[in-house]
Amino acid sequence: MNTSDDDKLIDWNNELSTNYIVNDVFLGLYLILGIFGNVVVVIIYSFRMKKKKDDRYFIPFLAVMDLFACASRSSLELAMNINPVNFRGSEMCKALWFPTNVSAVSSIFLLLVIAVQRYLKICRPFGPQMTLFWKQAFLLATVVIAVGFSIPLIFYNDEIEVKNSSNNVTGYVCDVDVERYYGTGFLTYTVISIISSFSIMLALMICNAFIGRKIYIQTKAKIARINQNQINKRRVSSTLPLVLMNIAPDISENVSVSETTKLNNNNLINSETDTKSIRKMSFAHRYSFMFMAIGIAFIISYVPRLIVLTVSLLDPKFFGKLSPPALAFVAFIREMNVVNSVVNPFIYGFFDRRFRKETKTLLCKHERD
Repeated sequence: MNTSDDDKLIDWNNELSTNYIVNDVFLGLYLILGIFGNVVVVIIYSFRMKKKKDDRYFIPFLAVMDLFACASRSSLELAMNINPVNFRGSEMCKALWFPTNVSAVSSIFLLLVIAVQRYLKICRPFGPQMTLFWKQAFLLATVVIAVGFSIPLIFYNDEIEVKNSSNNVTGYVCDVDVERYYGTGFLTYTVISIISSFSIMLALMICNAFIGRKIYIQTKAKIARINQNQINKRRVSSTLPLVLMNIAPDISENVSVSETTKLNNNNLINSETDTKSIRKMSFAHRYSFMFMAIGIAFIISYVPRLIVLTVSLLDPKFFGKLSPPALAFVAFIREMNVVNSVVNPFIYGFFDRRFRKETKTLLCKHERD
C-alpha cells in the first residue's frame, strides 16, 4: 500500500470515527465507573467484611468477573470505535476478544448459580443447600463453561477487510466475519449461544418469581400474626377493668394500678419486639431483592444485544446495509451489555447498608490520608 492509500484510509477512518463520539463518551463512563466500583466491591467484601456471610459469598467473585468484563469490553469497544476501519492484526483481534468473551460469559453463568442458591435458601430452607464445596465447584464450572463457549470465537473473530469503492481503499475491522463463516458450524454455535442466553434469562425470571412469591407469603403471614396479636392485646386491655370489678374493693384499686401498669409495659415490649421482627425479616430478604435487581439489570442490558445478534443471523449482510450513523447506533446497543457490570456496585450500595458504611469509611480515610 502506497502513501496515498494510507492517507485515504486515515481520512476514511477519521470520518467514520466521528459517528462514535457519543458511544465513546458512554464507554469512558462505563470504564471509569465499572473499574472503580468493582474494585471497591472486591476490597470491601473480601477484606473489610470480617464476618463472612453465606449471602455475600459470591459477591467478590462476581465483582472480579464484572471488573474484567467492564475493563476488557469497554477498552476493546473504544479501540474499535476509534479505529472503525483501521483495526489491523488478526492475532491481536483474537487476543483481545477472548478475555472479553470469557469474563462476560462467566458473569452470566454465575448469576444463574446465585439465583439457584437464593431459591434453595428462601424457597427450600429445609432441603439441601449449597455447601462450600458446591459453591467452589460451581465457581470453577462457570469459568470452564465460559472458556468452552469462548474458544470457538477465537476462530470466528478475525481481521475483516471492508472495501470503499468510492475512494478505492481497503479498511480493516476486528469482529466476527459473518459472511465468511456463515455455515453449519457457525450457525450451530450461534443458535446454541442464543438459546443458552435466553434459557438463563428464563431461569433467572423463574427463580426470582418463586423467591418473590415466597417472600410475599412470608411477609403477609408475619404481618397477619402481628395484627392478630395487636387485636388480642386490645381485647385484654378492654376486658381488664371488668375483671377487676369482681375483685374485693379493698384490693381492687391496688390490683388495677399494678395490672394496668404491667399490661402497658408488656404492650410496649411486644410492640418493640414486633417492630424488630419486621426489620429482621426485611434485612433477611434484602440480599434476595439485591440479587433480583442484579438479574433484572442483566436481562435489560443483554436483550437488545441478543436481538441484534438474531437479526444478523437471519440476514448475514445486515451490517453491510446500514449507514455509518446506523452502525454507530447498533454499536451502542451492543455496548449496553457492559451496563450490567457497571451498575452492580451501585445495587450493592443501595441494598447493603454494611457495604455503604464500609465504603464511606474507606473513602473518608483515603481523603484524610
